[in-house]
Amino acid sequence: MKIDFKFVSDLPVWLKTSIVIAIVLAILVVFFMFARYTDIDQGLCRPCHPTIHQMWESSNAHPAGKVSCHECHANHLDAFPEDDTNIFAHYRDKILPGHFYSSSKVINDNCIRCHADIPELKEVKNTRIVKISHAKHFKAEKVKIDDCLVCHQDLAHDRYSVATNRPRMQGCFLGECHVADKKEDRCELCHFVKLVDKEKVLEKIDKK
Repeated sequence: MKIDFKFVSDLPVWLKTSIVIAIVLAILVVFFMFARYTDIDQGLCRPCHPTIHQMWESSNAHPAGKVSCHECHANHLDAFPEDDTNIFAHYRDKILPGHFYSSSKVINDNCIRCHADIPELKEVKNTRIVKISHAKHFKAEKVKIDDCLVCHQDLAHDRYSVATNRPRMQGCFLGECHVADKKEDRCELCHFVKLVDKEKVLEKIDKK
């Protein structure tokens, strides 16, 4: 069956123009969606970073399928460009991010972008073993940490045999942060669940 397109010539000019514009826009949208998908797909990262990619896939904090390489390592631009920025380059990079970064600044900015409420929390909810006050650690009065990666370096790419999304305890004792607390055995500051009863352990040692 042949379709007769002669009816198109009888359409008003405004309708013809609207149809052409709609078709062009649809083609552009499909093109940029496909280009964006291929540009941010984590498959591009796997060939060069197979080990790190595997660590990310097994991460409990940022599991595959929910958080991609692009979410953490791309420079996410604002909706509107700054005054001294090329407007075409701005929206080109926003739609098709051309560069991926491993710098702490970019990653830290992306941490705050997704977890804007975390720095203000005095205590993280739903914790079973360790309690950490982000309000006292992140840009606080005594502690001047302004980088999430200081504590969460291996959050997505855990290099330890036993994976955990919590900060490593040895990092808490670097510098002068909790050296005094370690000497005074003030473990309850962070460990509200006693994993080991110190008094019972000493009693067993004395009996032996």
